[in-house]
Amino acid sequence: MEEFRIKKYLLASKPKRFLNWVIDSLIKLIILRLVVTSLNSSTISNEINSLDMIGRYLFWSSISFLYYGLTEVFLSRSLAKYLTRTIVVMADGSKPSPMTILTRTILRIFPFEPLTFLRGRTLGLHDENSGTFVVIKSKLEQQKNEHLALLSLEKS
Repeated sequence: MEEFRIKKYLLASKPKRFLNWVIDSLIKLIILRLVVTSLNSSTISNEINSLDMIGRYLFWSSISFLYYGLTEVFLSRSLAKYLTRTIVVMADGSKPSPMTILTRTILRIFPFEPLTFLRGRTLGLHDENSGTFVVIKSKLEQQKNEHLALLSLEKS
């Protein structure tokens, strides 16, 4: 029997991926507001507000890099993916390595990367080029269990 592979029906839908993006964006904004508020620093707030468009983009990109990098390296999912019950995996259903998550996270920083989901493609740029998939966690676990059961039947 062949090794386990992610099938198309396990992938999170585009609306679910969009929802992940919206929720993660809100969470990043809330975290940023909490940090600035807890530091009680109007200087930091003024600095952020005085950034030009490129500066704001770079600042937001570094926040995104930290957020996605930390959550996906340690948990294989962002906070939004917890809420939508999705998870980031490799083609064989395994947890991505930190380097793979780093690649995935860097690719997210490209300005028009979110639009890559609108071209009728199943995978976005950061998925395709990092070799990762966002799947429905419960379906993945069920399919992996069935695959293991079939393997054990073959061996007996």
